[in-house]
Amino acid sequence: MEIDFWQNILKPMLSVLWPLLIGALALKAIQVIWREKKIKNSKKDIHSEKKDKKNYSEKLMEKGGAYTARSHLMSPTEREVYNALERDYGQSFKIFCQVRVVDIIQPNTKKYHVKTREYQSLFRQLSQWHFDYVICDINNFEILYVLELDDASHEKEERQKRDRILNRACEVSGVKLRRFKLKKDKSVEVTYSSEMNKQKASRSFAEH
Repeated sequence: MEIDFWQNILKPMLSVLWPLLIGALALKAIQVIWREKKIKNSKKDIHSEKKDKKNYSEKLMEKGGAYTARSHLMSPTEREVYNALERDYGQSFKIFCQVRVVDIIQPNTKKYHVKTREYQSLFRQLSQWHFDYVICDINNFEILYVLELDDASHEKEERQKRDRILNRACEVSGVKLRRFKLKKDKSVEVTYSSEMNKQKASRSFAEH
């Protein structure tokens, strides 16, 4: 007796397995769709958290007392020097105080792109420092000189390192730096030379 393999065995088997196969594929498709949706929602949540998350300084400010306001600009000695500069040169120059070094000296973007390690290193080196005074042309604000008042703090090793780097940065960039020193009795001695007489109503500041 011959057995019809298709009719008696394979066909009944497929009739049972086919719905199971279709069900399995459908379940797999649902799982894939659900997983992709979950990943997408997770990314949205992460983005939202990053957008709304406050940084450490903001958290400190929320606690209160994070900042205090200074009562005066500059130290008493620096104000005294500023008054002397204004008295002698206020009619001929624009005089600014506490100017960021990076507002005067910047990394060379023709040599180093802003996103490079070299640019960032050069920028960060100067970004926390200020020049005590900046002397500009009274008409067009051209930067003529930067002035540094060397008080007792400049005798410290850390400050001497800062002065060495700043001196070199001015030399490399072409910025003219002049330094003042306090007299031993702590009084302020501001002396000038005639170097700037080449310009209209101009005088220079002697280096010590």
